[in-house]
Amino acid sequence: MQRDGRRLTIIAISALAGLAVLAACQDTTPPPPAAPRPVRTMVVDLRDRAETISQTGDIRPRYESDLGFQINGRVARRFVDVGALVNPGDVLAILDDSDVVNELKAAEAEVLSAQASAQVALAAFRRQQQLFDKKIAAQAALENAEAVWKSAEAKQQAAIAARENAVNRRNYAELVATEAGVVTAIGANRGQVVGAGQMVARVASADARDAVFAVPERLIGGAAMGMPVHVGLVADPTVTTLGVLREISPAADPVTRSYRVRVTLPNAPAAMTFGATINGTVTLGNGRVIVVPGSAITSSFGGPAVFVVDPDTARLILQPVVIARYEDGVALIRSGLRAGDRVVTAGVSKLRPDETVKLEPAP
Repeated sequence: MQRDGRRLTIIAISALAGLAVLAACQDTTPPPPAAPRPVRTMVVDLRDRAETISQTGDIRPRYESDLGFQINGRVARRFVDVGALVNPGDVLAILDDSDVVNELKAAEAEVLSAQASAQVALAAFRRQQQLFDKKIAAQAALENAEAVWKSAEAKQQAAIAARENAVNRRNYAELVATEAGVVTAIGANRGQVVGAGQMVARVASADARDAVFAVPERLIGGAAMGMPVHVGLVADPTVTTLGVLREISPAADPVTRSYRVRVTLPNAPAAMTFGATINGTVTLGNGRVIVVPGSAITSSFGGPAVFVVDPDTARLILQPVVIARYEDGVALIRSGLRAGDRVVTAGVSKLRPDETVKLEPAP
């Protein structure tokens, strides 16, 4: 009897549990909505923001010429070395001129021979002219004498031109500086055979100096011809001058992906010698931008974005933006936001689009 009573009790308990589960399954009451997440926000506006950029560069000559002989030959002497100061007309090197001297002597001899031939032809022409005037010589003889004389005159002029070329070639055996400057490289030594145009000495003009910088690609868009650049010597920051941007490379360096920028220095101090390391500072204006804390930036499809609070529904909108640059814990937004937008400034990694939020009071 006791065993039958226990069995009935277990069956009754199981039936009650099944009814409870059935009642729970039939309960379709929706769960209460989640409470809005509190967020810290700010209302953004447009601001004028400028960027001060400092780049390291060096001093280089504006003009640098590779000087070489205009004829082939063997270098007999070289009078300068790297670092030598030269003035216009200074002889930098000379060639062995034995061959060109012989050419000049031969050209002078040709001139003397042509002059003699021209004189003889002229005398013959004058005699034929006199005989023709006296009705003694024929017209054909006079014309022949005139042709011989004119041919001799032409040969004389050709010999004179050849002598001038020989004189020039004799002068070309001397390499002469064309302007004042500093020798920065040597390309030939004594006894070396050089070809016409081969660099023997490289001379940097001392009249004008440039500051040369390698500017990153992200900054080159803000550079403009004629903009002022403050240049200072790294070794002595008290040595400064004001330069003007005069040249921007049209293509980036294939290795560094930077652009070469040259700044002319009209009043460069003497301490800014060739090769000196300098700092260049320039202020770039980025126009009107929106400034938000760096903590407000998240990502959307691989690009930067921010969460904007919809003023009507208090829901979050993930808004892609274009960032001009970052500065000391803030981000400068170039586009993607409008003045008056309310942006979430903290905890953005825990937020999701279309999430309802509650604004926290400003601290």
